[in-house]
Amino acid sequence: MVARRLGVAPSTLRTWNRRYGIGAQALSPGRYRRYTDEDISRLEHMQKLILRGVSPGDAARAALAAGSTPARLPAVEDPVTRPGPGHGVERRCQRR
Repeated sequence: MVARRLGVAPSTLRTWNRRYGIGAQALSPGRYRRYTDEDISRLEHMQKLILRGVSPGDAARAALAAGSTPARLPAVEDPVTRPGPGHGVERRCQRR
């Protein structure tokens, strides 16, 4: 089972397919998803990027752009060094 191999829930795979167009592109006559080796390779690539801190949408775009057998992970901004929202800005709540 692909979900178990990736360590995600089957509903996550369905969501990725619906939202980002990544995953099984064919259904069997019984309406089961049929994953090719290329589909699985793309999903593994996406999962590796997500584990590095890349958003699912960006990870899906990178995995689809990389093709079926990426030689290495594409260059992405490192989420640890990339300043996030409010980075370096101290915010305090004021009560009135």
